[in-house]
Amino acid sequence: MKKIAALLLAFVLFLMLLPFGPDIALAADELSFVEDRAGLLSEAQQMTLEKRASDLSAKYQCNVLVFTVSDMADYGYRRNIDEFAYNYYTQFILDGDRGNDCVLLVLSMADRDSDLRAWGDYAKTAFSLYGIDNMLDKHVLSPLGSNDYYRAFTAFFDRAEQYFEMAENGRPFDAKNDPSKVVGRLVIAFVISVLIALLVCLVWRSKMKTARLARSADNYIPEGGFRLTGQGDWFLYRTVTRRKIEKSTSSGGGSGGARSGGVGGSSGRSGKF
Repeated sequence: MKKIAALLLAFVLFLMLLPFGPDIALAADELSFVEDRAGLLSEAQQMTLEKRASDLSAKYQCNVLVFTVSDMADYGYRRNIDEFAYNYYTQFILDGDRGNDCVLLVLSMADRDSDLRAWGDYAKTAFSLYGIDNMLDKHVLSPLGSNDYYRAFTAFFDRAEQYFEMAENGRPFDAKNDPSKVVGRLVIAFVISVLIALLVCLVWRSKMKTARLARSADNYIPEGGFRLTGQGDWFLYRTVTRRKIEKSTSSGGGSGGARSGGVGGSSGRSGKF
């Protein structure tokens, strides 16, 4: 009887040790907003960013997270960092009952892989694909590439706050509401207005002139006519026409990037830094 009980106990322990797929191995109630397993930040930097992310998440009711690892292969993922990010999202956001909305920046340092992804209707409204491209290309990838991780994560949270504010005001960050393009359109409108005003003034000025062009030069020819005693060729003007040759471009950060949707109903972009 004791042998049977011992065999059953051994069998139960064996089942408990069987792998059931990749797992991040962190209890849901231990979630940090800035989970730096790659050791990229100092303790002071970690605390500062943790509070910033916590405040943003509470204010806008959307989880804003950073997750770094030395190598995602340690968790069973060798190439698809977007799937690795989705695994993290499902374990600590959905299973943790923290709502559906989440914006997550993931780094795997072994091959310098990155992924910025949004889940949930509100998060995807605030973080359009245009906004994600703009954030990565103009604010995040450059400091990541120079190993200034604190500045990169700070820029991520700064831009996230801007995106949330714009979404709250009904103007989510996209090609139409990009502040830099709005300023450009205002400058163009101002220049056009000045040109129109200048044209109107020139028309008015022309109407005020009393002199008129003569149809012939008879008044300038001396009596008896004139005699041409010499002639020469003078080069006065040259017109040069140039045509710009457009170069093909491709979007992506670092050595390349892939914009995607559909990973757990998300929108985002992965690539190298």
